Amino acid sequence: MPGTAPRAVATSPVRRLVCVAPNASVDKISAVDALRPGEIHRPEILSVVAGGKALNAGRAAATLGLPVVAVPVLAGHAGAWIADGLAADGIEARPVWIPGETRECLSVLDRSTGRLTEFYEAGPAIDDDAWAMVEATIAGAVAEDPEGTIVLVSGSLPAGAPPDAHARAARVVRAAGGRAVIDVGGPALAGAMAERPWLAKVNALEASQATGVPLGGEAEALAAARALQLAGASMALVSRGADGAVLVDAAGNGWRIGAPPELGEFPVGSGDSLMGGFAAALADGQPIPEAARRGAAAAAANALHPGQGRVDPADVARLLPGIALEALA
Repeated sequence: MPGTAPRAVATSPVRRLVCVAPNASVDKISAVDALRPGEIHRPEILSVVAGGKALNAGRAAATLGLPVVAVPVLAGHAGAWIADGLAADGIEARPVWIPGETRECLSVLDRSTGRLTEFYEAGPAIDDDAWAMVEATIAGAVAEDPEGTIVLVSGSLPAGAPPDAHARAARVVRAAGGRAVIDVGGPALAGAMAERPWLAKVNALEASQATGVPLGGEAEALAAARALQLAGASMALVSRGADGAVLVDAAGNGWRIGAPPELGEFPVGSGDSLMGGFAAALADGQPIPEAARRGAAAAAANALHPGQGRVDPADVARLLPGIALEALA
């Protein structure tokens, strides 16, 4: 790991991850020989998981040994399937149930091109009472271990949710003494920074859109991460897909997390696995920059197999030596 390490920044221990999924889904990945508009396809189903960004991150973290509590908004038979799937993955679920039916999302791999085409349904609508229950469930989970709890609030919102829902959730986490992680794009990301989250974890496009820093290469991603920190986040982790990621830690140190040594066919969920691997590495006592590197190895491992957040620890260990960690000026 080349580069001169700046001053280390101490962080409180991490003992568990709480994952808030306002718009959970049944996520399917299938494959066809070639995707042809207007034709009948008989796809091969490669994976079906309890999805939504937060649940993907939680599954990766749980696989890597970190206790995880999920707070999903669920509805109907599909919601019951998700609850069962979380239990099978060793994740404690504290769902908020609403009327309707939880959505399904489909990603189709075209084997002739190697490209994924994604179809995301809208979720069932939520009302004010149900959202209040989400916030109460978050507060209750954090209160059980404020110092050791990270709370990830990520993904889209169902119809009827308050437009500032991510910011409100971050406020609840902070008031309860926990550490909030925000992973969302657009105005919701910018708005949540006012609640001073512990970490803004987003991709380069989302960081650019929230900060106004032009989308570009590493320098622009680092500038956007610093802008998120200036806006209120204690730290910012900006993923760059196949080009790696950049991190700005609580002391303002910049870090380059290098590109993965292998590129898999199934990148959907890799950013979520980055977060899950990062949290699990912190629980193992790793410092923030090294935890981000280990998160990047989990992201790369996710892309090797279908199923968002289904990382193989052996893949993570094998890929880790090929991921660089360098200090940035």
